[in-house]
Amino acid sequence: MLLKELISLPVYANAKVVAGHEGMTNSVQSVNIMDAPDIIHYLKPQELLLTTGYAMKDHPDALLALVTNMSGVGCAGLAIKTKRFLQEVPGDVLQRANELQFPIIELSLEQSLGDISNYSLSHILEKRTDELHYALSTHKQFSQMIMQGKSTQEVIEALSQLIDSPVMLINQHMELLFHSSSLFEQFYIGLLPKLQAELAALSSPISFTMELADTPYSAAELHPIVTFQLEGFLIALSSDNAKQLSNLTKHAMEQAANVIGLELMKKQAVKERSRRYKNEFFSDFVDGLITSEQELMHRSKNYGLLNHPVYISVVAKRDTSYDLLRASSAMESDGRFISERDRHYNLLKSEFSKFDLRFVLFTKNEYFCFLIALHAGQDVTEEGKESKFVEQLKLIVGNLGATHGIPISMGIGNPVSQLPDIPLSYKEAVEALQTGYDARKKQFVQSYRAKNFNNLLRMIPKEELKEYYEETFKDLLHIEGKERSDLLKTLSTFYDTHCQLAETAKQLFVHRNTVTYRLEKCQRLTGRDLRDPVESLRFRTAFSMEPLVLSD
Repeated sequence: MLLKELISLPVYANAKVVAGHEGMTNSVQSVNIMDAPDIIHYLKPQELLLTTGYAMKDHPDALLALVTNMSGVGCAGLAIKTKRFLQEVPGDVLQRANELQFPIIELSLEQSLGDISNYSLSHILEKRTDELHYALSTHKQFSQMIMQGKSTQEVIEALSQLIDSPVMLINQHMELLFHSSSLFEQFYIGLLPKLQAELAALSSPISFTMELADTPYSAAELHPIVTFQLEGFLIALSSDNAKQLSNLTKHAMEQAANVIGLELMKKQAVKERSRRYKNEFFSDFVDGLITSEQELMHRSKNYGLLNHPVYISVVAKRDTSYDLLRASSAMESDGRFISERDRHYNLLKSEFSKFDLRFVLFTKNEYFCFLIALHAGQDVTEEGKESKFVEQLKLIVGNLGATHGIPISMGIGNPVSQLPDIPLSYKEAVEALQTGYDARKKQFVQSYRAKNFNNLLRMIPKEELKEYYEETFKDLLHIEGKERSDLLKTLSTFYDTHCQLAETAKQLFVHRNTVTYRLEKCQRLTGRDLRDPVESLRFRTAFSMEPLVLSD
């Protein structure tokens, strides 16, 4: 209870506050009696000390030190029975108490310190018992509302009526979720900057009171809602015309926060179970583990994927080397990672929902996977320019980076016309995403392109390419200057013209006999039959890998 409430009891009749009036709102949890000089070592926070001042009657400095030390400990106040051993409280002590906003109370001689202590402790215990009963009854009230299927909005309204104050609920991103009917949303928008500054300064989620200025309300009481993570804050406002939020009000907020937290955990468990079921099904689907077409059609029906002319897969991933260095099991065991991953999941889902797209979102390893059903009017690719679909994906990537600070990249598979072919589109999307990362891109949208022969060659180590290249041309590479260039150019053109001597001579602007001479020399230097199909393939392959071998 508050100190000002305690001294309003009859046992404190004729008591007078002589200093530290600003501290009369201090909380009192216990009362102690002292007439020993070393009592400071035994005092506790929120404790009121009763004394006659006998131990300090000849040592005024000791009283000054006691007041200073008690304020440092966090004691509620000091009550002195004057006119007995200590006639009055010294002026320097009163001055120090006012500076520290530490209450000093002069007690009358009518009541003994023992009576005052016993009466005070009895009243404090009675008040705590009342608060406990109040907490239990409010918890029961809110729990019954949830069990009866009442919404969180109705719990907020009930709390607002119970404490006679406006109430609102915000999530961990400081977005307003619910508010009582007595509060307008515009007020929260004006409160948001101060709220952001206060919450940013918190090292851990705790209850606290935030002073307000230039608003119809004087203070806001914030209570965290915590499950396995911080879910948000329950906020109650008090006005200048209303009494400050009492302990009963704070107990009611605490019980409401507990019930709302339990309800959020229940909803989260249901959501996680549904999501896990969906993830397992679609993960098996894209891995080709579902072989029953009947099962595929039945379960896909629940997600609205049947009877569409075009399907396509999109795979998204956060751009971060940190995730690549961590094992999947380590990721899942890290609560902070899971919380952040849930946030990414919800933001991606929200961004995709802004467009005219029917989709299913699931997670597989480090990927966010979208299976999208397109209608006939939606083109994925357009000749000579990016399609509207790709532009939409780029808008999503840009918005996530600019607004939410999340660097996301996406890979797009080729469209398929049959639902059972979606796994192929998924694998292409993963490959497209990896192609973008291999090119050291960030925050990109990469469409799948089938690999040509040069793409395949790039997958071979450069040392092996060089060995194959040198083994193919052998002594021809030992010739220097223009002669080697002419021989290689002639041999390459010879194969480009399908081994036609006349056409080779025409393209090189040389005589046919010159071409014959050069080809015979190439055959002699390489030791290979130029018209043999196997050797022909070898030379063509070597010419294809030449830019890769000669590049730095």
